[in-house]
Amino acid sequence: MTGTSCATTPLGTWLAALGGSYHPALKARPDLFGTSVYAGETLEKGCKAVCCPFSLAITPKQARRCIPDTLSPSSPSSSRPKRLPDHEIMTLYLCLHLLPKSVVDQVPDLDLQHQPYVDFLPKSEAMRTPLYFTPAERELLRGTNLYGAAQEREDDWKAEWREVTSWVTDEEVRRELTWERWLWACTILSSRAFSSDLIDGDKDNSTPVLFPGVDLLNHRPDARVTWFSDMDTENERADGRAVGKGSLTIVLDEEIPAGAQVYNTYGAKANEELLLGYGFVLPSNRADFLTLKLSMPPNASPSLLSLWDTLKLTDTRHYVPRSGVLPDELLAQMRLLLAQPGEVEDIQERLRKGASGWSEALDFVSWENELDMLDMLGAMLDSKAQALTAGVEAVTGDDIRTEISGMVGIYRRGQVDVIQAAIEYHEQLFDETRRKAEEAGIPFDEDDMENLDDEDEDH
Repeated sequence: MTGTSCATTPLGTWLAALGGSYHPALKARPDLFGTSVYAGETLEKGCKAVCCPFSLAITPKQARRCIPDTLSPSSPSSSRPKRLPDHEIMTLYLCLHLLPKSVVDQVPDLDLQHQPYVDFLPKSEAMRTPLYFTPAERELLRGTNLYGAAQEREDDWKAEWREVTSWVTDEEVRRELTWERWLWACTILSSRAFSSDLIDGDKDNSTPVLFPGVDLLNHRPDARVTWFSDMDTENERADGRAVGKGSLTIVLDEEIPAGAQVYNTYGAKANEELLLGYGFVLPSNRADFLTLKLSMPPNASPSLLSLWDTLKLTDTRHYVPRSGVLPDELLAQMRLLLAQPGEVEDIQERLRKGASGWSEALDFVSWENELDMLDMLGAMLDSKAQALTAGVEAVTGDDIRTEISGMVGIYRRGQVDVIQAAIEYHEQLFDETRRKAEEAGIPFDEDDMENLDDEDEDH
């Protein structure tokens, strides 16, 4: 089949020289989105597709070791969260590989070790994440969670870029450290980084890490592979010199026929995450979800706020799966937000009598509260459905690429599928609640009931 042997590419030869490897039958083939890997011959189950020694991994620690203090102050701004300096230092390390050689060579003690890897990575023109969308393409996302998420990510990354360039003392480096290069490096990290616990097993303090060569395989959610992290075996370079212990290997857990693409799996990821971080989507993605976020009312009483803290209701962002089943914690939080003062006291009394957390204290408050909650929830779902289905048809223009329009269409259809399933689930909840109320002999205002019925029919 056509394609270049991964092992003989500049990346492959560099990887092999420093203790890594590609299976000799793997073929690299360029495509619209960069490079894909195919099997030049049948690959048996259990074969090792690619191996990267830990010594070649790009980690925050490695980046700090390679960048001199003149470019990386030891005391970053105290106003930034602690985790962001790791992201900044790795982004800076990648960016420095893009600078003109004449600029890099003038920086004392700068040690850039990954040029063959960076040279093999996809270029900016191949990126398809929303931050690379044209303004018209970005408008295709209006009404979705990604519309705001993309802007928030751009703002965060630009804040990092401005901070880093503000303390880089080398004027030429600062001039060459453009936003376009910073965006490229951030996108590489968001789309290719693994977790450092593969190296040290410490999941509680993990940081992003890049494994050159391993990240060449594209994603398929049902790909059968094993990430084998060997922390003990000593690795050697091609010249026989030891390079330290540990490596990450992608082992195939299924046979790959000749000519088929060889995939990795990133795990179950929704199209929202795939499009924002990686720049692609999957049709009929079973991992799709819809995000619903609650806001604390500005006039919330002190007793409600205290109860909110007591019940540890810290996360107001809720995820609705494709089944449409609405999360129990979402319903519980809405019951509390709508509780009357006397009902808040009743909830507090339940806790004093031993109710275990929000799942018991807020499983039911009152029939009136339950219907109020379902009423508000129905309005929220209806508003979300309207936002997802309105206005997109009016977005046109020559600067909308067909592949971008197609990806956004798949993403939006997935969101609509979830919201429709959620509306159906809400209708079932309402019918069940009304039936139980009638069985309990609870009288309700008929006008209120008709209003709720009308809203459900509109959905």
